[in-house]
Amino acid sequence: MGLQKRDDRPMGVAVRTYYTSPRTNDDWLESWLELWDGDKLLPGYGWIFGVGDGTVNVGLGILNTSSAFGNVDYKDLLVRWLEQTPEEWGFREENRTEPIRGAALPMGFNRTPHYTRGLLLVGDAGGMVNPFNGEGIAYAMESGALAAEVIVQAKSRPTFAQAELALAGYPKALKQSLGGYYTLGRWFVKAIGNPEIMRLATKHGLPHPRAMTLTLKMLANLTDPRGGDFYDHVVNTMSRMAPTA
Repeated sequence: MGLQKRDDRPMGVAVRTYYTSPRTNDDWLESWLELWDGDKLLPGYGWIFGVGDGTVNVGLGILNTSSAFGNVDYKDLLVRWLEQTPEEWGFREENRTEPIRGAALPMGFNRTPHYTRGLLLVGDAGGMVNPFNGEGIAYAMESGALAAEVIVQAKSRPTFAQAELALAGYPKALKQSLGGYYTLGRWFVKAIGNPEIMRLATKHGLPHPRAMTLTLKMLANLTDPRGGDFYDHVVNTMSRMAPTA
């Protein structure tokens, strides 16, 4: 269809694998904003979460705003980071249960238009990955549900022109649901691509529970749209005020 990705939108790369580990039943997903190899700060961010079957999902991601994007061996980067974690966690080669696999993360609506010539883009095809955290499954499902709704509406219209009008409502629905939030995400990605901003954020932001509560709600998109607390109101207001393009 000739729909190319937008270079003005963020792109990420992530690699992940699984290890047998005593942390398999951890209650929380653990995010690492700093990855260290000895005293050397590595590019990217990492995650650790227990699967509950004796294994742990461990991985890291890098954004194209980083100077290291496309210039490092991502699998080697993962191994170097994990070698610095406590040995009792089990993140060593002998405990790895699967190959290290990687994939691109098309973020923040990086392929548009989301509807053209009878084609609706959902999930990764439309760049639906959350720029804040690299999550894609939930947003692929949400875009799929929105696409299904407009397809049902289009099929019920008596004329081709009316059906086209219904299908053209799909990009509008996406923008209404995610547009402002994803714009905030694109701004966030651009900011943390600056090493000095990232250094200041981790030094002065991480020690403050209130700042981290706000950051967590924004990064995870876990706000209550109908009421909620102060932090919910702040994130929701920012999302509404941000441009949806």
